[in-house]
Amino acid sequence: MLDTKFRILKVIHGFPPDFMAGSEVYSFTLCKELVKEGHKVFVFTRVENEFDEPYTIYDESYVNGEFVKDSNVAQDNHLSIRRVNKKKDYTYKDKFYDEGIESAFREYLEQVKPDIVHFGHLAHLSINLVKIAKEYQKPVVFTLHDFWLYCVRGQLIDSSLLLCDGPSVEKCKACSPYTTMESEVREALENLKGIRESIDMFISPSHTLRDYFIKNGIQEDKIIYQKYGFDKASITYKKRVFGLKDKIRFGYMGRIIPTKGIKILLESFKMLTQNYPEQKLRIYGNIGSSKRFLQESFVEFMGGYDNGEIDRILQEIDVLIVPSIWLENSPLVIQEAFLAGVAVVSADIGGMLELIDGDKGLCFKAGNAESLKNVLEKIIQNPSILNALPDNRDSVDSIQQDHQTIFSIYTKLLKETK
Repeated sequence: MLDTKFRILKVIHGFPPDFMAGSEVYSFTLCKELVKEGHKVFVFTRVENEFDEPYTIYDESYVNGEFVKDSNVAQDNHLSIRRVNKKKDYTYKDKFYDEGIESAFREYLEQVKPDIVHFGHLAHLSINLVKIAKEYQKPVVFTLHDFWLYCVRGQLIDSSLLLCDGPSVEKCKACSPYTTMESEVREALENLKGIRESIDMFISPSHTLRDYFIKNGIQEDKIIYQKYGFDKASITYKKRVFGLKDKIRFGYMGRIIPTKGIKILLESFKMLTQNYPEQKLRIYGNIGSSKRFLQESFVEFMGGYDNGEIDRILQEIDVLIVPSIWLENSPLVIQEAFLAGVAVVSADIGGMLELIDGDKGLCFKAGNAESLKNVLEKIIQNPSILNALPDNRDSVDSIQQDHQTIFSIYTKLLKETK
């Protein structure tokens, strides 16, 4: 009889507290829930620590809300984490292959003897980790967070920040930030195809990603749609009722990079403040040295934040703006805003449009600063239009719901391998 408590190895390119983007935060939430349900959970990930030698190993446990250094021996109610020090990527090949990471992964796989290997991302690791897991006859699950298994940039957007319809040797070579030979690109694309074909089951949090993968060769029965799960109790619902004279607090939360539409956001506010000079925009996220190039009189840079501060931040804004110019997968921040009762204004493409789903928020034409300005202006002129937006909490899955689906996938694959 199949045991209902599994040994699970989660592989992700970054993990809290070192990396706090959506894929890392979601992976952490899922791992904690798996531990809570009685599974033995191990994480294999990378760090970039310039003070130690490449491939230095750091073993930790996450227990009672804290990361603790240890020998990485799994105990009840402990999440065991192995971090491997990885030098930064300097060449095209570095994006796909790393023999040192492969060696560390093989060693860890042999040590923890998982029943199943669940990948979240391979960037900065090595695509060969999937091959190694299959060498050991482990079922492989892969949760998709972007288009990386087709596009080294991950976002299907080229170096000119234009949407790309798919990879080719010529396009990918032109798009690479590295000096790259055509043979290297061709080899990477062929190897990625082999990796995709060897994965037993994909989980896609958006129809946007699922449809793209099916269109480009993945069998429909090998990729299921399952929304991200959230710790819904960690966010306080406090929907505000607006009057005609209320001032609106607009905010942005997330990475401050070009593909997130930051330039479009600032351009829209520059136009908006010509008629509404008192209007401010709060930007939450790490910005570094780019701050002086993005600073405007209407911008309030609020600094970086960790996952534990999201509830507080969402209480500080009335409208969350999600202006990404790439298709996005299923932005956590939109669903977190739903849980908090905060209105969302998003670009009308990809996983963003899916989540808004007609009436759950307001949309503007992606990449169009004037279109965004017009939507924001309507809100300023009549804040009460936000009162008509529905309570979207039920549209967000709990991590418990998510776990049930993932557990059923694990169970099915393990039965098939017995």
